Amino acid sequence: MSRTSGMLVVDKPPGMTSHDVVQKVRRQLRCRAGHTGTLDPRATGVLLICLGKATRLARFLQQADKVYECVIRLGWATDTYDADGEALAEPVPVPELDAESVSVVLGEFVGEIEQIPPAYSAKKIRGQPAYKRARRGEVVVHEPVSVTVYGIRDVQVDGAEIRCVVHCSTGTYVRTLAKDAGERLGIPAHLAELRRVSVGSFGLESAVTWEELVQGDPEESWQRALDPAAMFPDWATAVLNDTGVGVVANGGVIEPNGVEERRRGSGDDPSHGDWVRVLRPDGSFLAAAELLPGGMLQPRVVLG
Repeated sequence: MSRTSGMLVVDKPPGMTSHDVVQKVRRQLRCRAGHTGTLDPRATGVLLICLGKATRLARFLQQADKVYECVIRLGWATDTYDADGEALAEPVPVPELDAESVSVVLGEFVGEIEQIPPAYSAKKIRGQPAYKRARRGEVVVHEPVSVTVYGIRDVQVDGAEIRCVVHCSTGTYVRTLAKDAGERLGIPAHLAELRRVSVGSFGLESAVTWEELVQGDPEESWQRALDPAAMFPDWATAVLNDTGVGVVANGGVIEPNGVEERRRGSGDDPSHGDWVRVLRPDGSFLAAAELLPGGMLQPRVVLG
């Protein structure tokens, strides 16, 4: 039976917006589609595209942490904090730096930090993306936001370039991190390259390339798509019996007698308020449910 919903991991090429990729997927696979978090046009790498009924599940993936490979270029800053922007001043000489000292400075950003998003960003101000206001010449001032940088590793220095891998929470602007790191080093800087290598549990190893998507057969792309049951490997699982399936169909709360089997997720035992993936007896995805006291489950998103 042909797949009609799921998730495709796409390796986004440079020069395209995330919306461009979604539009292409919609046309190619002839289904609804939506991404779970944008990448800047210049950036490449993992873009999660939910397909068909699974678009209802996109919100659960938007909070996943991300890992990026990035290149910070020293010597000049730009108004967008990346290589697409206008230089704010003439380039300045870059002193000789070593990876160890740069690692120490970058390490100051690890942990929960306050970060000011770029003026040229998709973050909305009074309902409109900030970059549209900035392009009209408006002064855009964002309030600081709290984000978490879990780690910065594999730091390499080559002349005026710093290469590193950043593991961070959703909402983190690596462009801002590059600009701020330059300020700590006393040298203007901007983000020259950005590649997202993973979103949550999903990495480039399972991604479809742009060439495969555009030139391949749509059915082959559907075969590469993950079943909804595989979209949340970290969640605990409840496999229902026929009684439980009937309760979901009628919009009810699943009692323990409607569950045939429970499986732990990759973390701690689920507690009140945690999300649980609910499967039919054949293992197919039925619903995302909230765990209630007493082991009961409240379906919140039902694929049907």
